[in-house]
Amino acid sequence: MAYQFDWSVLWQYRGMLLQGFSYTLGLSLIGLCGAIAVGVIVGTGGTSARRWLRAACGGYVEVCRNIPLLVHMYFWYLGLSALKLPSFWCAILALAIYSGAYVAEVVRAGIQSVPRGQEAAGLASGLTRRQALLYIVYPQALRMVAPSMAGIFSQLIKDSSLASVISVAELTFQAGAIEGITFRTFEAYIGISVAYLLIVTTISQTTLFMFHRRATDVGDRF
Repeated sequence: MAYQFDWSVLWQYRGMLLQGFSYTLGLSLIGLCGAIAVGVIVGTGGTSARRWLRAACGGYVEVCRNIPLLVHMYFWYLGLSALKLPSFWCAILALAIYSGAYVAEVVRAGIQSVPRGQEAAGLASGLTRRQALLYIVYPQALRMVAPSMAGIFSQLIKDSSLASVISVAELTFQAGAIEGITFRTFEAYIGISVAYLLIVTTISQTTLFMFHRRATDVGDRF
């Protein structure tokens, strides 16, 4: 027998899908902010003149990148259950720490791609290293790494689907629940596939635009 699609189930359970969409969006946006914060700090530390700091940042990157994200999720949710963190925040911590390691490598590479003479010239003109990084190095580095950062953030949004394993009611979790109720597997998962496509495309393109604009604005003010 030919399979008969019934797309009405998506409308019937739209409340669950909207809730899942909001959870996915929240996970993605807060996780992105956390990954940026972690990545900029660790990536900048990876270019430090202090050997111990470079080693510590490099160790963080290697440890976090080489442990699967699923293990990160279980570590925060089950391994550190004594902290009694809500599953939503456990997922955000896992996403921020895991993706932050990838952001750190991109930031480090971007900083190192800027000729060191430019930072030295800024220091010679009276700027502090923080000011030289903020006004000279970061604007140029951001322009170069913006496409890579957008790619990492797109991956983070898709990785947020793993939060379903720790009972975060995001899109994948809700699709599974709808499939269990209606047995409409194709409709449920095709529906969330379209939703993920919209989220990933919107956020990745917005992120790319914001990085380019931020880098240009900082450079112009300087």
